[in-house]
Amino acid sequence: MRRKILTAAAIAALMWTAADAEIVKKTYKNGTVRSEKNIVNGKREGMAKTYYKSGKLKTEVTYKNDKKDGIEKGYFENGKLKFEKSYKHGVLHGQSKTYYKSGKLESDFTFEDGLPVKGNKYTPAGEKIKNK
Repeated sequence: MRRKILTAAAIAALMWTAADAEIVKKTYKNGTVRSEKNIVNGKREGMAKTYYKSGKLKTEVTYKNDKKDGIEKGYFENGKLKFEKSYKHGVLHGQSKTYYKSGKLESDFTFEDGLPVKGNKYTPAGEKIKNK
């Protein structure tokens, strides 16, 4: 009996949550998906993605309470990683890297509360650029 009550309560909670949640998709004129995101109680929540007109993944990022939270990744249309950025409560926090189309590292910075605290930039050949 107790198990049935808990199951019923769990189902009711899921139904209530689902009633306040929706997946919003936008498309290009050619019909391919341009973006998709979860909206819960009017705010972005969970994974959000954008796509190129070709249908290939462009960016992906997680939201918590309408703010970026976690790792955001961006991709070139050829599928190679373009950038990786770490967010905490909507602010850059942690490691942030950008890449050339070749796949080589372009920059590598560490942020604390939105401010860069250390980092380096690199040439397309992979050589570290000296700070002036």
